[in-house]
Amino acid sequence: METTEMTDTLKSVNTTPHLCRSKVKQTALEIAAAIRSANKFNRVGMSFVERIEAKVRAAIREEVRIHPSKGKTLL
Repeated sequence: METTEMTDTLKSVNTTPHLCRSKVKQTALEIAAAIRSANKFNRVGMSFVERIEAKVRAAIREEVRIHPSKGKTLL
């Protein structure tokens, strides 16, 4: 019984909290169809989505780092 609970808990952990995974996958497939028409991709792996998540986090971090230290709103 504990194994089932552990498996359910692991499934519910969101490894990409900054992204809508379905939209990332949909957009990736649309772009792939447009620029790599010879390859008929029809799936997007979780490792791809996690790499995009890491790049989004890095972009946010960099934007905050270079933002001037005035006011209370990130613009």
